[in-house]
Amino acid sequence: MANPVEVWKREKHGFDVWPDVLAHARAHTPMGDIPGPDLERMKWYGVFYRKRDTPGTYMLRIRITANELSSTQAKEIARIAYELGYGIVDITTRANIQVQGLAIDDVPRALQRLEAVGLTAKQTGLDNARNVFGHPLSGVDPDELIDTRPLCRAITKIFLDNRELADLPRKFNIAACGRAEHAIHYWTQDLSFLAATHGERVGFRVLIGGKQGQTPQLGRPLPVWVTPEEAPRVARAVLELFREQGLREKRDAARFHFLIEKIGVDGVLEEVERRLGARLERCDAELAPPSGYEELVGWFRQKASKRGNGAEDGPARSDSMERWALGLCPALGRMSWMQLEGVGIASERWGNGQLRTTPEQGLMVLNVRGGFRDPLATQLAQWNLSVHADSRTRNMVACTGKQFCNIAVTETKAHALRLIEQLRQRSLELHGIRIHMSGCPSACANHHTADIGLKGVRVKRLLGTREGFDVFLGGGVAGRLQLGSPYRMGVDVDQLPQLIDEVVREYYLRHRPGETFSDYWRNELARREPAAAKEEEFKPHIWECDNCQFRHSGDDPPVYCPQCAALRRHFARWEQVAESLRSKIRRGEDSDAAVSERLPHMDADGYAVAADAASVVDGQGLFVQLGAHEVALFRIGDEVYAIDNACPHAGGSLAEGSLAEGCVTCPLHGWRFDVRSGEGIAPAKADVASYRTKIENGKVLVRVSEKLAYAEMGGRT
Repeated sequence: MANPVEVWKREKHGFDVWPDVLAHARAHTPMGDIPGPDLERMKWYGVFYRKRDTPGTYMLRIRITANELSSTQAKEIARIAYELGYGIVDITTRANIQVQGLAIDDVPRALQRLEAVGLTAKQTGLDNARNVFGHPLSGVDPDELIDTRPLCRAITKIFLDNRELADLPRKFNIAACGRAEHAIHYWTQDLSFLAATHGERVGFRVLIGGKQGQTPQLGRPLPVWVTPEEAPRVARAVLELFREQGLREKRDAARFHFLIEKIGVDGVLEEVERRLGARLERCDAELAPPSGYEELVGWFRQKASKRGNGAEDGPARSDSMERWALGLCPALGRMSWMQLEGVGIASERWGNGQLRTTPEQGLMVLNVRGGFRDPLATQLAQWNLSVHADSRTRNMVACTGKQFCNIAVTETKAHALRLIEQLRQRSLELHGIRIHMSGCPSACANHHTADIGLKGVRVKRLLGTREGFDVFLGGGVAGRLQLGSPYRMGVDVDQLPQLIDEVVREYYLRHRPGETFSDYWRNELARREPAAAKEEEFKPHIWECDNCQFRHSGDDPPVYCPQCAALRRHFARWEQVAESLRSKIRRGEDSDAAVSERLPHMDADGYAVAADAASVVDGQGLFVQLGAHEVALFRIGDEVYAIDNACPHAGGSLAEGSLAEGCVTCPLHGWRFDVRSGEGIAPAKADVASYRTKIENGKVLVRVSEKLAYAEMGGRT
């Protein structure tokens, strides 16, 4: 079967959707009336439709090349977010900036305002080369071998607005690092340029084929050393190779890695040199993995600036001459428009208006005089921005999540913010331990290369399907590079705090001096088998303070109450009611409010009203929540069919899949199911539950009997 994305790409190039965008903006066209392929083509302009954000809004993903952002640009982004969006701004793990909540009417105006301050959102989505970033301190870093900003700009100039290079088989990630030691995220790019010395010269080693996602891979060294002048031409040659020979038949096997699998590293090098018309200098020296994490929060002294006569200010330079950079850590990269505008204003007053975004979802203020550090910190405090961040906040990364993302299986920002607070209440410090939370297998939070990686899944429990995560350990810094290994699958979101508490405290208790968290757990997992999390696991005792009702989780009560300072004797064990609820469910008693609220209202035959019949249209699924059940409805002619919404592979929403010939295709990885029976078509035998339906008085009714609602649910979706 032909790749449907390639079909509509051939019919109309992504660049050619702009007249349609303008027409839809003038006509205030509802999202549901815009053809699906055109909604996808809008991503060529950095415009992402958000169908979960009822009744449908749009996000802008803004390209921040080489991490460079001016105060003027920051303030304009903030004002766009305030005037046209939800007033929130997200910094991503590619150092982009995203603005949520725009109406279609405001999209052209927002893009024009970005262009007026020298920014663009173009080609930040779908089958394009994405934001090219480097180290956020490039150009002012005393430890760098080379400033990579010119390289990032040169590479971006190659593909931006280039019609041919805007038609790649899949997305393509590029990064460049000017330091001698290279952070983990440079090893998971499709193409990375890593600064290296070769004799007395400074140039770049090249990594190819790294990626996150469902089948993560670390980049492989290309056995060459390239000069700074050669690097942009090498990037162009690789992009042209990928465009011309990349695999386009299947979306889940189209990344650059799969082409490398086909032709080999030597084949890539041969093709690159053929396009260059020259042989590159060979170098097969081993690339050293990172020995630690980059800490990008707090104050960093910049390298000595050059005076007009070319002499450098040495260590004894005066306070008026030294310059500092300040790294800020907004929780999970999310800022209010006032905070971003405030950083822009403060950077103009106490610096020179230069800012940098970071792939750790942070922001940096550059060129602050030594005597201005405290005034800057004081002014930023009025917007709840601090030069300090506790270990939970600075070590937690989360993607956009189900709140806005169309393909996320779980929410992330809300769960991660709550997890930060839960770990803080447990007094659990994360010393050098990174936790990355992705809402689906796409791994936008880079969970495969974190100490604790969390991948969103749907988890089946006695009281219904809930959001949860697969947990991976050991993907962080550990003397050698290695992707995280599975530890527990299908962990309920409410079980996460206890699981994380246990694995972190075990490391603190048992590790050898100098042994990192990932190193310890790699060794441990070599002796332990990964397993599905059981419902009764990771549920600690709850202790309640009789003075203030503060609840503490743990085997023992705290020494004193962190909320009212009451002594330990004021805590009493709070008995869980889960077992009594289970007993009532097994006996068929649903009178208890905690139980009955999970059930939809049903008629005598066990049917519940699911939706208006008119809202279920041909060729398009509809998601409905029936008590604890998440159901996808599909219309074929006069009949409406109902199946479980969650794909059994990775939890993708089947209601958001494409429907053809009575079969729905999961939007994540292409699994197919017959909507009339729930039977798995590709792969076979991977069935989903189906439900009886009927249409009465213009309503679709789905039979969700008590037996179905509380059937045995061991395992996860």
